[in-house]
Amino acid sequence: MWADGAQIRQVIHNLVQNAQDALENMRSAAHPPAIEVRTELAGDRVRLAVSDNGGGFPEELMARIFEPYVTTKPKGTGLGLAIVKKIIDEHHGSVAIENRPARGASVTVLLPLAKAA
Repeated sequence: MWADGAQIRQVIHNLVQNAQDALENMRSAAHPPAIEVRTELAGDRVRLAVSDNGGGFPEELMARIFEPYVTTKPKGTGLGLAIVKKIIDEHHGSVAIENRPARGASVTVLLPLAKAA
């Protein structure tokens, strides 16, 4: 795929940081914190998924989760997911968030493959 490396690094950084923040106060031997980052081909796209086993996103925010300044963090700016969405939109991709009951949340990015010359 053709993409701006610095911007894609920013996307990955923001998504992993959000996952880390979701797990910050989670310390349990029975339920140890975990983050999974996966990439795979999905037809004519590349799928990047970042999942955590934290508490998920509040349902009341799901419709606005990509808007600037929407956050659940006491010290958060609410810009991380807005930046992710803007970068992915600029790369003609899509981004979706899914709460996985009792299993945390997952953010999935789909980016188009480069066209053959």
